[in-house]
Amino acid sequence: MATAVAVGNFDGVHLGHIHLIRTLKVEAEKRGLTPIVVTFDPHPAVVLGKNGNFCQISTAGEKREIIENQLGVKVEVIPFTEEFAKLPPEVFVEEYLLNRYGAKLVVVGYDWRFGRDARGDLRLVEEICIPKGCEVIEVSPYRVGGKVVSSSLVRELLREARLKEAFLFLGHPYWVRRDIVSGKGLGRRLRFPTLNMEGVENICLPNGVYAVSCDGHPAVANLGYAPTLKGERRTLEVHILGDSFEVSQNPKVVFHKFIRPEKSFKVVEELVEWIERDIETAKWTFYTS
Repeated sequence: MATAVAVGNFDGVHLGHIHLIRTLKVEAEKRGLTPIVVTFDPHPAVVLGKNGNFCQISTAGEKREIIENQLGVKVEVIPFTEEFAKLPPEVFVEEYLLNRYGAKLVVVGYDWRFGRDARGDLRLVEEICIPKGCEVIEVSPYRVGGKVVSSSLVRELLREARLKEAFLFLGHPYWVRRDIVSGKGLGRRLRFPTLNMEGVENICLPNGVYAVSCDGHPAVANLGYAPTLKGERRTLEVHILGDSFEVSQNPKVVFHKFIRPEKSFKVVEELVEWIERDIETAKWTFYTS
């Protein structure tokens, strides 16, 4: 199968990525090629440990959901390991792009670097691909409001809970999809039953309370360690604002508004008072906007 390939981390699948993938689709159609997106999991920064403060915007599953379901392009995920990181860029182009994926066109972003010591770039891809009948197209940076859209910019905004600004560059509200796990039932005993989700250690958002939707249902969520209740690990606890609802085992949680930072209370009664305030704030967010 002859393909047109776009390669990258695509963390967050923001508007810059969407622009590149749409370019891939258009150019692939012109040439009668099948477009595919090649990405990596985990993110190379996680494996290489180059940035201890690194947070990942989206999981491989979340990236696949956007790229395949919304943009209509097949995704291939390469496991990223320390051994893979040592692969010379020339070998990656030959063995993966040309041989494994059958690339006749490679579409890359303006700042793409790859392979051992990040030696691979547009020029190297052209030197290897063009003599073998594979074209290479470079996509220019995509700007919104004069700013170049990038994953690092989105991470910075999410770390500060600037959700509306992140929306501008993502092209969609920030969301995650996580499995529901069994909790201790403390929320139910406090009259605020929650859906508990783990696997959120690396979410970019700061700990705190948010107005969210869960599989489309208005809700309020606490991201963090629930210090008043002696939480031991970072979790996402979602309380849906309604008595009757159905959600999947792997619900989509959309973050709409940051309400307040996570707090530790001396007594549970004070926690309950604040939860009631948070619920009213969340209701105001959904029902008056």
